[in-house]
Amino acid sequence: MQNATYVFPAIFLLVFFGIWAAAIVFWILKIIEVARIPELQFKAAGTDKILWLLLVILLQVIGALVWQLAKRRDVLAAAGRVPPPPAGWYADPSTGGLRWWDGYRWTELRHLPPSAPPPPKS
Repeated sequence: MQNATYVFPAIFLLVFFGIWAAAIVFWILKIIEVARIPELQFKAAGTDKILWLLLVILLQVIGALVWQLAKRRDVLAAAGRVPPPPAGWYADPSTGGLRWWDGYRWTELRHLPPSAPPPPKS
């Protein structure tokens, strides 16, 4: 009978520390995952990498769960997409690039897309 009184606390401690260790591993993996995703991928998904990295680090397992359930799918789906241009820059149909609108008129500031590389010489 006395042995039975020690079994429950021992099992409880094993389960508790097992869940605790799994949560720490999950948290560390999510920190690594967020840190390895490029900044442009976050911008294409309409969010900010620093915000999510700080959230996962500072809120620990709770932050990792929020990342996993709230934004991870959107950010991973944004791989390869181009983020929207910064405020004030708009598509310029004449050049195919971007042109700056200063709030009153179009300026001469333009951001042209990169030109295609020359064909390889044979």
